[in-house]
Amino acid sequence: MVPRAKEHKRTVAKQQSPTFKMRLRELRNAAGLSQARAAKAVGVHIQTYMRWERGETEPTFTELCTLAGILGATLNDFRSTDE
Repeated sequence: MVPRAKEHKRTVAKQQSPTFKMRLRELRNAAGLSQARAAKAVGVHIQTYMRWERGETEPTFTELCTLAGILGATLNDFRSTDE
């Protein structure tokens, strides 16, 4: 049985540290993308993407994987370099 998107979201949220939002912004800036371009590439509304960078909500696992591909990163790159 395949887990639902909500379950993926909860799992990803539990694994994220408070620095996820900072790493997301750093990786996006390093890739030379605006928030609007990153949001469009992932297929989400700009407001959704902005909430991720503010730490208000988290991407689903699928969205996180897409982000990694767009930003030329791995899933581990979203973790703090201190971990």
